[in-house]
Amino acid sequence: MMENKIVTFSENEMLNFVDRLLNEKKFDVFGVKSKGEKFVFDLLEDSDELRLDHDVTILPPKKFFLPQYENLMDYDLEKPFNVKDKIIDKKRIIIGIHPYDIIAIEQMDKVYLDDQKDDFYNIRRKNTILIASDIQNVSDRSFSSSMNTNIVDSGFDILLTKINDKYAVTIGSDKGKKIVEKYAKTDNATENEIKEIKKARDETSKKYKKEVKNNDWSQLLVANYDNSIWEERSDRCLECSSCTMVCPTCYCYDIKDEVSLDLKDGRRVRTWDGCLIRDFTKVAGGEVFRDDIKERYRHRFFRKGNYLYNRYGFIACVGCGRCATACLPDIADPCDLINELSVFGGKGKDDKFFIKKESKIGETGTIHVPRSATIKRIEKLTSNETLFELELDDKKPLNHEPGQFVEVSVFGFGEAPFGISSPPSDKPIFEIVVRKVGDVTSQLFKMKKGDKIGIRGPLGNGFDMKKFEKKNLLMASGGTGMIPMRSVIKHVLSDENRPKFKNITILYGCKQPCEVLFADEIDEWKKVPNVNCIMTVDQCADGECWAGEVGLITALFPKIKLDRYDSKDTESIIIGPPVMYKYVIKCLQTLGISDENIWVSLERRMKCGVGKCGHCQINGIYCCKEGPVFNYNKIKDLPEAFE
Repeated sequence: MMENKIVTFSENEMLNFVDRLLNEKKFDVFGVKSKGEKFVFDLLEDSDELRLDHDVTILPPKKFFLPQYENLMDYDLEKPFNVKDKIIDKKRIIIGIHPYDIIAIEQMDKVYLDDQKDDFYNIRRKNTILIASDIQNVSDRSFSSSMNTNIVDSGFDILLTKINDKYAVTIGSDKGKKIVEKYAKTDNATENEIKEIKKARDETSKKYKKEVKNNDWSQLLVANYDNSIWEERSDRCLECSSCTMVCPTCYCYDIKDEVSLDLKDGRRVRTWDGCLIRDFTKVAGGEVFRDDIKERYRHRFFRKGNYLYNRYGFIACVGCGRCATACLPDIADPCDLINELSVFGGKGKDDKFFIKKESKIGETGTIHVPRSATIKRIEKLTSNETLFELELDDKKPLNHEPGQFVEVSVFGFGEAPFGISSPPSDKPIFEIVVRKVGDVTSQLFKMKKGDKIGIRGPLGNGFDMKKFEKKNLLMASGGTGMIPMRSVIKHVLSDENRPKFKNITILYGCKQPCEVLFADEIDEWKKVPNVNCIMTVDQCADGECWAGEVGLITALFPKIKLDRYDSKDTESIIIGPPVMYKYVIKCLQTLGISDENIWVSLERRMKCGVGKCGHCQINGIYCCKEGPVFNYNKIKDLPEAFE
């Protein structure tokens, strides 16, 4: 990091500096402008429009790096894979960013520039020069002083500090140094002028009216997870998500397809989204995993004070006060909430809701741009489910593990996650099974052999089959859980791999006989030595042909031949609907199988697939990144895992 150099220029020269930047035409120059009694970041036409005496802007500068509406790619519906990503961005300068917003941008950098780098965000950051300004006037709602975000010494290219009739100019980067040298006439700061910077900041710090009384948010929140405060406050919530829209550290988003009026082309767009909105966790089948407003209200604060703290090491609140200003029932203010919780006190293990496990993400290029694949075969399995055999057009193998998933694109209709149903292979061919429940799946059902779709992945973490070798395997799947379970079973039962595993039991339950998936294959599995395959249906109508059991899947456990097993030497895999898990797990525990030997695959709304959009978050973990496969012992205490 370069050592910050400090120079000065007069107030008049500061305006001349801005005008020179405007006249250069190499940049879009944005600055803080007045809008009635409020302030906004907007394009500057003249230096006289710039206001550096603002208290806070309506929206934070995150809008420049993660726009409210962003075109990710264009596509041609007549030539489905004539895809053009839209990573185009003009160079810009933003003037007047307060320290707390600089820190918020640094936090976003950690999220968007991690191993799964967001290229759209990255280019915007590289093309932007940040001219920060020290705070002169403090918003009544701000508590940035007690968050230590009212002063900043890094993250900017230039920092302006008003001292008497001058501006001190702290140069924070090579980019900042170059534009100051080219566009400004400055003097080196004297020792007294440098002292004036601290004096100006100290004077501003005295203007704060609000203060957070407890900076240990993480443990305080965990200790009060079940506090009645969540219900009391959320009862007044309008579920508008205004608080998340104006927050500089809320960065969740949604992605959808838009089609032109002539139906010939379209675009894939990214828009802001918010966790207070009910459909934020809604999955294709219609279930909402965070349905109660209390859960969503609590999630917002836990995400800021506990989940992101354990993941990245920062509290995702910079004390700007925008959320409190935007909230009509006045329940969004983190300062008020934390101070109220401080009365209750309490200590909690601050990593209680977080596990760290990196996902094994396949070759995807730009993280939101899919690879082309061709439908090679379509096979109707039941009245509701159809198997699609797909081949990647680049002829590279998918390189997946059993339990991983892919995001499937049908341009004009969107993108949806699907578990991979075929075993790992060194070929570019794999299989998914589709149930018709939404826009993407409905369109897939209309497609034919030879049609093109898009694939991103493999994504997430699958089952580590190496860990299961030389062990007994007990697999239980319910309904469509057999789709990804088939990938595990076919891997284990292949001629190459069968000798690596001991006894195998497969338990499979459906609602009725007509919903059984892969019936012919199941008959073949039953013939494999040391494989015990038992099936059941919830109900069987009169006249239906069914040779298996009738009842819930839990009724199959007493039929397992326990003498074949050493429970300590048995690994169990469960995949199915959420309602099934707690009952099946109880059966496994009764058999003596430890929690450490139980593995589950969880369903959530996995939208981006790379742990950024926020939809699939379960307490402090991302289902798409740390999951969808989890060791039960590590997540059994997560309140949102098995709701």
